[in-house]
Amino acid sequence: MVSKADFHATTSALRSSALFSGLPPAVADQVLEATRVETYPAGRVLFRQDDKADCFFQVLNGWIKLERAKPNGKSTILGVFTRGQSFAEAVAIVDGDFPATAIAATDVTVIRVPSQPLREAILAQPELGFRIIGSTAQHLHNMILQIEQLKSQNGDERVAEFLLSLADCSEGAASIALPFDKQLIAGRLGIKPETLSRAFARLRDIGVEVSGAHVVIRDVKLLQHRLAEGEIRAT
Repeated sequence: MVSKADFHATTSALRSSALFSGLPPAVADQVLEATRVETYPAGRVLFRQDDKADCFFQVLNGWIKLERAKPNGKSTILGVFTRGQSFAEAVAIVDGDFPATAIAATDVTVIRVPSQPLREAILAQPELGFRIIGSTAQHLHNMILQIEQLKSQNGDERVAEFLLSLADCSEGAASIALPFDKQLIAGRLGIKPETLSRAFARLRDIGVEVSGAHVVIRDVKLLQHRLAEGEIRAT
């Protein structure tokens, strides 16, 4: 159950999310009554690949990474999720198994939504089911974009696009705090950590300065232009 201290934050987060916004309060409350807010330190596993999917999650703060193990023992980063984003909705409502392992990439606070009250809410409000289908379609679309990026962009271009996605402005200078460690960034972009380091060094020539977890883009519009025109080349 949701504690009194977390009740308001949880209610606001769920009702403002893409899944629940606009639904009748009674339907949202039906799900809310069974949810709970959980906090995990960086590195903690929320669930493991092939565990029974008895819930889904929405992130309140921090970052979650999804990893899928390969037969050779290595793992692939399937995605990262942050504030306001949800994951594992579809597999939760069909009573399936989690297809990947969820790990806290940073200290993280999430809302755990059990699958049974979610299924009951869908029966009461079928629109919620369509929204979950839409959320699943968005996850699929994001994965297609990642595959396209891996196929069509070199490592330096992927790094530049990632940094631009973190910038809070479209022109002028931008100061960015990298949201998680560089090894995860490299895995998310499909490159090796040493390739990431070399990309940071080469991007310095077009105004990208990296110091630890702090990045400054001197001219956001220039970096956008170079990326759009295919002028960022790995050498």
